Amino acid sequence: MALDRAIYRALEDILGPDNITEEPAILDAYAWRSGMAAGTTKFMPRFEIVVLPKGTEEVQAIIRLCNRFRIQFKPTSTLWGPGNCPGDPGVILIDLRRMNRILEINEKNMYAVLEPYVIGAQLQAELMKRGLTCNLNGAGSHVSAFHFAGSLGHGFTSQTHGFGPRNVLAVEWITPEGEIVRLGSLGSSSEWFCGDGPGPSLRSLIRGGVNSGGGIGVFTKAAQKVYHWPGPLKFPVEGISPNYAPAWLPENFFLRFISFPSTDKMIEATRKIGESEIALQCSHSISMLASSIATCNEEDLELLEKFRKSAQGPGIVVALAGNSRGEFEYKKKVFQQIIDETGGKSLELIEDPQVWGGILWRFIRMTTAIREAHRATGVWFGNMAGNNYAAIKAKYTQTAARLKDEMISKGLFFDGDKGLIDLMLWPQEHGHRGLAEIVFRYFPTPESTEGVQRLRNECLKVALNEHMGGPYGANRRDLQDVVGPHYSNYHLWLRKIKKAFDPNGAAESTNYISCESNELE
Repeated sequence: MALDRAIYRALEDILGPDNITEEPAILDAYAWRSGMAAGTTKFMPRFEIVVLPKGTEEVQAIIRLCNRFRIQFKPTSTLWGPGNCPGDPGVILIDLRRMNRILEINEKNMYAVLEPYVIGAQLQAELMKRGLTCNLNGAGSHVSAFHFAGSLGHGFTSQTHGFGPRNVLAVEWITPEGEIVRLGSLGSSSEWFCGDGPGPSLRSLIRGGVNSGGGIGVFTKAAQKVYHWPGPLKFPVEGISPNYAPAWLPENFFLRFISFPSTDKMIEATRKIGESEIALQCSHSISMLASSIATCNEEDLELLEKFRKSAQGPGIVVALAGNSRGEFEYKKKVFQQIIDETGGKSLELIEDPQVWGGILWRFIRMTTAIREAHRATGVWFGNMAGNNYAAIKAKYTQTAARLKDEMISKGLFFDGDKGLIDLMLWPQEHGHRGLAEIVFRYFPTPESTEGVQRLRNECLKVALNEHMGGPYGANRRDLQDVVGPHYSNYHLWLRKIKKAFDPNGAAESTNYISCESNELE
C-alpha cells in the first residue's frame, strides 16, 4: 500500500526530496537477497519507502514521526545478510549510507569514533597509517566497521583483536521513541574512551553476543577499541583479484595451514595456541582455504581435491606476527612445539611465500569472506556453536556430519564433500570464546533449503541440550523463546526491555524479539 501523502511530505520536509523514495525498482533492489538469506525466493518483502538521513537530528526526527503515525522503521548500514529484511509490512527503511565519517582516531588512547556506514576497509586503512588496526567483521571489509552493524562482530583476527561487542566503548543511541541517549563516558563528558558508567552500564542492554537487528532503535555514533599493528604503515599489493599479494612480505609475519591426524588433535592444538597467546589469526577449514584462493568454481574444486590428498585430516590456518625479530622467533618456536606435540603437518602447497603472502593479505584485509560464502554449486553455510570444545567434538560434530552425508545421499548437497567433515574451529580472544563451523555446499532448490533448515534445527537442539554455549546467534524473534529457557530465561528480560523502550512498537523486530511470545515450533 502507498504511504499516506501527508506522512510522505512530512518526511520530505525532514530530508529533502532527493533523500526519500518509493520507486518500485529501487525498493526491489533493497528487497533482493541471495543464498540462505533468500531461502526459496530471491526477494524479501518490500519496504514501504527508503529514507537516507544525514545525521543524528534527521534520524531522531524520522523516528519521532514514525511513533506519531504508528509506522515501523528499520535501520541498516551496508545491507549484508537477512537481518536487513522486514518481517512485517509497511516498514520504512532508514538507510544510513550518508552517515559515513570517521569522526576521530585517538592514537594515544587507542580508539576510533565512527558513523554507521564507515566500512571496514576504510577504517583499517586509516588506522594502519598510524600503526594501528582493528577487528573487522567476518562478512568482509566491504561491510560496516561499526560493531552495532555486525550481527556477531567476529573476524579472522578476533583471536588477537577481540570480539565485536567487547570492543564497544561510548555510544550515541536514539531509542525507539526518539530520545537521544549517550552512554558511557559520553554521558558525562565529550569523551569516548569508556563504554561503562557513570552509574550502571547499559552496554548489554543495547547489544549482546548478537546485535538487535534494529529492534531497539538506531545507533548513530560509537567508539571502539583499536589495536597495535606490527606491520608496515603502507601495505602495497600487486596482482589481479583475488590473487593480490604483498609487493613484499612484511617482516616478522608467517602463515601456515596445519592438518592433524584427528579432530581431537586439532582441538588440542587450537587450545594450546590460544593458551600461549601467539597467534594473530587461527581459523579456516580446508575447503574454506581452497575457496579463498580460487579464481573460479572449477579451480575451487580442483584445489580442494589437491588439498584433501595432501592433508592428513582436519586442519587450521594459523598466522603469526611479531613486534620484533626476537618476539617473532619465540612465537615460531612455541608454534612448532605445539605442532610437534599434536602431530600436525604443514600443507606444502601453500608454503610458497607468494601463496601464503596472498592468503595473509586477504585475511588481514578481510577480502576473502564473500568467496567462501558464495562458491561452487551453491553457498557455503556454517552452523556454529559456542566454545565448549568437548561438546563440539562430540555430538555437535557427529550430528552435523551425519546429516550432511544424509543430504548428500539424497542429492540435496554437493557430492564432492562426501566423507569430508570439514570442521572449522574459530577460537577468539586466545580461546576465551569461539565458534565451530561445519561447512557444506547445497543446491538452491526448495528441497535443499528444507534440508539445510533441518540440519540447522537438529544442530540447534544439540547445542542447547548439550550445554555447548549458544548457537550461532539467537537473532530472530522466533528463536528467543526456544533458546531463552536454556540461558536463565534471558528472553523474559529482553522482552521487558523491548516493551519499556518501544511501547509503540516502532522499531521493526524480526531480528530481535517480539513483545509477545512467538515460540518456534
